[in-house]
Amino acid sequence: MNIFSFRTVLCALLLPTVALGSGASWGQSNWPQKPIRLVVSQQAGGNTDSIARLWADKVGKILNATVVVENKPGAGGAIAAQAVISQPADGHTLFLAGVSQMVLNKFVYKPLAYSPEKDFAGVAMLTTVPFALVANPETGFKTFDQFKAAAKARPNAINFASSGNGNSTQLVVEMMQKQTGISMTHVPFKGEPDGVMATAAGQTQIMAPVLSTALPLVRSGKLVPLVVLGGERSADLPGVPTAAEVGLSGFENIGWSGIAAKAGTPAAIIEKLHAATQRMLDDPEVVRKLGDMQVRPMKGPSTELLRLTVKDTARWQEAIGGLDLNVK
Repeated sequence: MNIFSFRTVLCALLLPTVALGSGASWGQSNWPQKPIRLVVSQQAGGNTDSIARLWADKVGKILNATVVVENKPGAGGAIAAQAVISQPADGHTLFLAGVSQMVLNKFVYKPLAYSPEKDFAGVAMLTTVPFALVANPETGFKTFDQFKAAAKARPNAINFASSGNGNSTQLVVEMMQKQTGISMTHVPFKGEPDGVMATAAGQTQIMAPVLSTALPLVRSGKLVPLVVLGGERSADLPGVPTAAEVGLSGFENIGWSGIAAKAGTPAAIIEKLHAATQRMLDDPEVVRKLGDMQVRPMKGPSTELLRLTVKDTARWQEAIGGLDLNVK
C-alpha cells in the first residue's frame, strides 16, 4: 500500500470518532436544544408550585431558554421522580427535589421505587422553609413549655394533625416527641390545608405545618404559635422562639428543596444550571418574593443536594426509626 492509500484509509477510520467527539461537544456547548421541563411532585398552586414557576421564569431568562413546569403529584413524589429518571440524562428534564422526596420517602414507601442517591445528580439548592408548631386557642397553650407540661401530664390525650401518614408534618412532631418524651395521638388528613383547618376548628389541638400555611390563621387569632421549628426567628413572628431556644435540636433547615437532574447528566450542563440558579438566588426581587412565601434562599455547591440527602437520612433515622410509617 502506498503512502497516499494508507493516509486515505487512516482518515476514513478516524473520521467517525472525530465526528462523534465533535457532536457530543457541540451538543453540550449548545445546550439547551429544546424546552427544559421542571417536574414537580405537587399540584398546581401553593408554595412549591409557585417556587417552581419562579425558578422556571428567572432561570429561563438567564439561559435564554424556555422552561416549563410539569405537575405530577401522587405517591409521595415517586411519580414525579420516575418521570425524570425515565428520560435521557441530557439536562432537559429536571426534578424539583425536596426533603420528602429525597429523604423521608425512604421511611414511608418500602420499597421505594427510585434511589435518591443513585438515580439523581444534584444541580443546586433552592430554598429552606421553617415549620411552626401551632395550637388551637381553646387549649389555653400560650407557650411551648405549657404545651409540653400538659402533654406529659396526659399521655396520648392531645391529638395532633398532619398532612398524611409519613408526611413531614407528622415526622417533625414525631422527632419533637422523641426529644421531649411526650406522647400524642396522630390524626392524619389528606393534605396540609385540611389539617390546619381541623386544628383551627378544634377537631385536633396541635399541628406543625410549614410556617407560610399557618401564618394567616395565626394572624387572625385562630391558631396560637408555640415555636418556630427552624434555625432562626421569623420576622413575622418575632416573639415566637426557635426550636433551639426551647431546648429542641436538629430542626435547622429541616424543610429544603433543590434542583436535581438524572444521574449521568454531563457536568458542563449541571454547571450551567447551577450558575443560573445562583444568579437567580442573588436577585433581590427573587429574595423578596420568596420572603413573601416565608421561604429563604438556600445556596450551596451542586453536590450539596446529595450531601444533605445522606446527612438527613441519618438524622431522620435516629429521630423516627422504629415507627411504622410504611404506606402500601
